[in-house]
Amino acid sequence: MRRCVSHAALVLSMLVSAGAAHAQTVDEIIAKNIEAKGGAAKWKSVNTVKMTGKISMQGMDLPLTVYAKRPNYNRQEIVLQDKQLVQAFDGTTAWLINPMMGSDVAQELPGPAAEMMRNTADFDGALIDYKAKGHTVEFVGKEKLDATEVYHLKVTMKGGSHVQHYYLDAKSGIELKTSADIDMGTGTKQALETEMSNFQQVNGIMIPHTVKQTVNGKPVVQMTIDKVEFNSAIDDTLFRMPKK
Repeated sequence: MRRCVSHAALVLSMLVSAGAAHAQTVDEIIAKNIEAKGGAAKWKSVNTVKMTGKISMQGMDLPLTVYAKRPNYNRQEIVLQDKQLVQAFDGTTAWLINPMMGSDVAQELPGPAAEMMRNTADFDGALIDYKAKGHTVEFVGKEKLDATEVYHLKVTMKGGSHVQHYYLDAKSGIELKTSADIDMGTGTKQALETEMSNFQQVNGIMIPHTVKQTVNGKPVVQMTIDKVEFNSAIDDTLFRMPKK
């Protein structure tokens, strides 16, 4: 009996030690990622971001402007045929203006689309201060992304309703891809993958200047950034849904 208890204690001790080592590994990987992007202190000194460039979709190159502000405000503007398409999140409400659908009136986005915006609007991203935000991060393993070795992290957002996978360059720590199964409003899950490349340093912070997205393996959109501005004055009203 004493031997069984000793064995049980040893196994428990090993499990606890393994769990601590695993958690440390995850935190070390995340710390490397944050440092590679310029460091937490540098990033937290940024309160607003404005990016301008173009978005390529369905054979068209369209002017694009993206605004982001702490804590989780986001707005994207696309110009198509002299009309402005807007998609935004004000921290609570996700909304859209799409003149191509016959109306210039802002409309609140439905559940799945709003949930996706809410999960991606975090100014710092999911990895920075993930514990304080209530997220959990698991180390899935070391894998290959094309010819590059990457660390695969599984991020479960607070509440467990959304899971996102991060693929970080094992050498540099920079995230090269994220993926998630999302509801595009059809009631069925689809695999959305986002690939980041052409990283350039802007005021000491690494920013991807090319972002490609695929749905179920099919390319749908590419974003190319020409200019990035930090800490420019952006009023909160820019993100709020206009009244009818």
